[in-house]
This record gives sequence, C-alpha cells and structure tokens, in this order.
Amino acid sequence: MKSIDSTLPTQFFMKAYETTGDYFNSNNDLRRLSLDNHYSFLRNAAESINCLGTIFSWRRSQVYKCKHFVNACIDLYGQASVDMIEHILKYLDSDIVIIKLALSLFTFSNNITIFSSITTINSINTLDILHIQNTYAEVTWKYILYKYGFHQSIQRFMNLIQCLLVATNALYKAHDIEKHENDIELLVENIELGLLLDDIEHIN
Repeated sequence: MKSIDSTLPTQFFMKAYETTGDYFNSNNDLRRLSLDNHYSFLRNAAESINCLGTIFSWRRSQVYKCKHFVNACIDLYGQASVDMIEHILKYLDSDIVIIKLALSLFTFSNNITIFSSITTINSINTLDILHIQNTYAEVTWKYILYKYGFHQSIQRFMNLIQCLLVATNALYKAHDIEKHENDIELLVENIELGLLLDDIEHIN
C-alpha cells in the first residue's frame, strides 16, 4: 500500500503539469503573443494555469476524500500545500464554465506577477496582456450575468475575485516549496522547448 500511496499522488501532479503544457500550447491568445512576450510571460502563466487547474482536478476527482492519497501528498509537498488547496476550494465556483473562464483570466492577470529568486525579469508588453485579460473578464461577467441574473452575478463575480486573490497568495507561498519550484522549472523548460521547435518549424 505504501508504494501505491506514493505513486498515485506523483502521477496526479505530473498529469496536472502535462495538462498545463497542453493548455499553454492550445490557447490561441497565448500563442499569438510576440516571441518576447511569450518567453517573458511563460513562467507566471504556467504557474497560474497549474495552480487553478490542479485545484479544479483535486475537487472534480474527489481525491481529497481518500485519506491515504492526501497523506501521501503531504509527504511529497508538505502540510502547508494541502492546506492551501483546501482553502482555495472554499472559493472555487461550482460552475465548470466559470472555472474554465477563471483559468484563462488568472493566466493573463500579469499585474499579479510574483518574482522569485529564480525568476528572470524581462520586459512584457503590458497593453497586449491587459487587452486579453479584459476580454476574458468581460466574457466571464457576461456569462455569469446571462446564467444567474444581476444579483447573483455580483456575488459570484466577487467570489471569483476572492478565489483569484487566495490563489495568488498560494502561488506566493508555493515558492517556499522546493519540489514545486523544481517541477515548475521542468515544466517551463519543456514548454520553452516546444515553442522553440515550433519557431524552427515555421522558419523552415
């Protein structure tokens, strides 16, 4: 049982990292950014996608109900990381469409950039990013308004903002988790390699 307990959480998080890469490569807004913006924006985008995507999968798959799984996650990433996930879950909307929109909105919220000791600080064309961010915010609001009416929409949108703020705080704290930082670095390197190969293919 011990080997299973340690293997499944590792597979769960590795699949989350793979899905993050797939999302990044399939999002047309991300791919339309200039090359300079692409690479400057990459790490923060990868962290944002991975954060909400992992938490969504955590709830959707209901792995939190498995005590052995949760304990194995604590062994891998520490109690604080599991506490952060459970805290964000309190604010995560039950509407899957809102969560998907929130994922893209959070990804392009470059005004919440968090710098760590291994972050390379490069210039980003903020206007391009803000334009995309505003588009996602508008689409999200219109969807909520259409689906739930004005009064419920205000509450849900405020709750969404709270969710993103809590997730931002979690990203900041996650920089103290060495395994997380190493995993993100590997993810970013793999995405960069994919972008480089795409660039070479387009040149040819």
